[in-house]
Amino acid sequence: MPLFEKPATEVVTPRDVRDLTGVSAEYFRFPNAADPEAALDDLLSTWIERIASHIHARLKRTVLETDDDYLAIQDILVRTVAKVVAVAQQQRSSPIIQIDDFAVSILNTSDVTKDLGTELRPFMKRSIDVFLSSDDFVEA
Repeated sequence: MPLFEKPATEVVTPRDVRDLTGVSAEYFRFPNAADPEAALDDLLSTWIERIASHIHARLKRTVLETDDDYLAIQDILVRTVAKVVAVAQQQRSSPIIQIDDFAVSILNTSDVTKDLGTELRPFMKRSIDVFLSSDDFVEA
C-alpha cells in the first residue's frame, strides 16, 4: 500500500525539491553521467520515494487527494527531502565537524527523519479495540 494513490514522485516531483532548495547538478558533480540534470532528478526521485516510505511507515495508511491532510503530508514530504539535500551537500563539503579540541562528529543522516513522528502525529489515525460482552458475569 503506497503513501499516495499516485506514485510519490508525481505528488512531489524533483522540480518541487529543486525549487525549494535551489539545488542543481553542479552541486553533486555526476562525472559519469551523460546528462547530469537527469542524474540529479533520478537521485531526487530516489530520495522522494524513500522519505515517502518513512512517512507511510509512520502513518500506516494511504493519503488520498480528497483528504483534508493531503497538502500537509505533501508539504512534510517535500521539506524532509529538502533536508536530505542539505545534509548531502554538507556531507560532500565537510563530512567531519570538529566541536572542540577533542570532539569530532560526523554528520548523522538519521537526523533528517528524526522529527517525522512529531510532525506526523496530528495526522495519525488511532484505532481502539473494544471488548463487549453482554453475558452475565459468572465467577468460576
